[in-house]
Amino acid sequence: MGLIGYMEGTDPNLLSMLCARGHETLPLGNGSDGHGKYIAHLGKGDGVAVVIAYLHKLFPVSGMEHITLEDRLFACRVHNIPVVLVVPEESKQNTREMLEEVGDYVTLAAPEELREAVLEILE
Repeated sequence: MGLIGYMEGTDPNLLSMLCARGHETLPLGNGSDGHGKYIAHLGKGDGVAVVIAYLHKLFPVSGMEHITLEDRLFACRVHNIPVVLVVPEESKQNTREMLEEVGDYVTLAAPEELREAVLEILE
């Protein structure tokens, strides 16, 4: 079974359902929220199968503009870890335009699509 990396705010019902299916979870942080392991420090040895994050958790705050979304997701790209970003349906197009620098390892999912998107990656 896979290890699910998740950022703060991820639906606990989804995480519990994944645990009931035999997956484990690993809390991840964005470097400033203190939630868990810094997402940019993920390594191949961590064995993360997918990362789940709300879009706002990856964008820099004022004074941290030198850290880009690509910086935060660098380890995921290098280690081929799929990322599911949670964004409302009506914001997907805008988000795709903002994420030009990020590759196809990132999937956008509205909250109601999240379960299906994660299971598709895991199974």
